[in-house]
Amino acid sequence: MKPADLLNAWRDAKRAAELAERLATVASEAVDAADERSVATAELAELAEQAAAAATRAAERATATAAEAAALARRLREEGLPEAQQTVDAANAVEAEARAAFHDAHPQARDEATISN
Repeated sequence: MKPADLLNAWRDAKRAAELAERLATVASEAVDAADERSVATAELAELAEQAAAAATRAAERATATAAEAAALARRLREEGLPEAQQTVDAANAVEAEARAAFHDAHPQARDEATISN
């Protein structure tokens, strides 16, 4: 083999080695980037799981609160409305008694009330 052929072979080998080194560096950087993305992805997955758990707890609390509100509304409808009606009836009865007592004491007012109605 001639010295020029050896020189060319050596230059080709050197270029191939430099190219291989650059490719190895790029591959190493790609692996590092993939590792970073993998860590970030794992962190995001953990955050998503935490968010899902928080959403589940919030939904459970909302469901419990809605059930409590429904029970309160039912209790108010069953107990509160009749009590309110009893209060109205009692107030009307007191008013009727007071009106009757007033008219008994002042018969002239009854006549005037009848005329104005």
